[in-house]
Amino acid sequence: MAAAAAKVMELPWCQSMVPKELETWYHKNIADGTTDFGKDCRSAINKVVKSVQNICSTNRLQFTLSRVVKGGSLGKGTMLKDFSDVDLVAFIKPPRLRSFLDLGPAPAVYIQQLDGIIRELEAALKQLPFVEGINRNVFMINFTINNLGPGGRSLGVDLLPTANCGCGHGRAHADIFRAMLALPSSYDRKFFSASLVEHQLRFMEQIPGHVKALIRLVKYWAYKCLPDKLHKSYPLELITIYRWKNAGEPQRISKAQGLKDVLQVLSNLRGLRHYWTFLYDAALAIQAITQLGCVNPIVLDPANPTKNVCEVYKEGNNIKTIEDAAHDTLKSNLLKDVVVSANWTICRPTPTPGKATKNKKNKKK
Repeated sequence: MAAAAAKVMELPWCQSMVPKELETWYHKNIADGTTDFGKDCRSAINKVVKSVQNICSTNRLQFTLSRVVKGGSLGKGTMLKDFSDVDLVAFIKPPRLRSFLDLGPAPAVYIQQLDGIIRELEAALKQLPFVEGINRNVFMINFTINNLGPGGRSLGVDLLPTANCGCGHGRAHADIFRAMLALPSSYDRKFFSASLVEHQLRFMEQIPGHVKALIRLVKYWAYKCLPDKLHKSYPLELITIYRWKNAGEPQRISKAQGLKDVLQVLSNLRGLRHYWTFLYDAALAIQAITQLGCVNPIVLDPANPTKNVCEVYKEGNNIKTIEDAAHDTLKSNLLKDVVVSANWTICRPTPTPGKATKNKKNKKK
């Protein structure tokens, strides 16, 4: 805990900064450079995608790519310079990889097919001179792109091959989710969650830029105040959106109020329980929570009710680590006196009567 507290005190906005200075600090330390970093990332990712597509088109791989979708922070528009990785989801055309709905409730065939594709993609990536540090597991291939942009940064990339989930082919989303609930274990369900990435992106498309800016601020807090294992972006993104919607979806916000609201939730994770009705209804969400035995903290993925994005928080002492770090930041000069209004309104100070009278006299002169 001492280490976490020390990291909090290193933050400039947790020392002498007051709320009205936060906007300026955000633009100087977070916003500036993020756009250029995003452009560099997109350029590098496009180079990887085109190279892999070229290898596929020359029949050097035994499968065909349908499309490659940029997920993660890059695809959602919440990238944070120097602190973001990228997810690439590669949709494989059948028959080499078929939807698990076409294979029945036992996913063994799908897993076997996926393993072969991952091995082929790994071999293809090893042909690219600008790709390094290639590793794979049963779900994905991880690699690094070095010398990114003028600053020579590095970018971590997760490449996840998957089949189409079957949406848009006469199957309702509810049918997809019920089929996933019928799978034997959470381990089996993980093999199919990547196929829902486009629904995650569609959910994020409706979120305005000022909320994504707050998300970047919350993620920056996490990167500075929490250990590496708790730098997962998606839970923080969804918790921030949940609190913004709870505030009435304001179009103008005080970043200090928004940050404090989110940290208050993170300081009491055992009280966190939320689901969305974006692709599924409340009945299906409750069914998933009950059937899977979920306990708080719960935030269901809006694109996948079988996935509680807060599961990582329940490992070891993670809940206490997050709650302690949030409590420490809430006591900082920046936030300790901030009052979170119902809609995160930017409050303007009311001039004192003396100053108001003086201003009127000056105008008369």
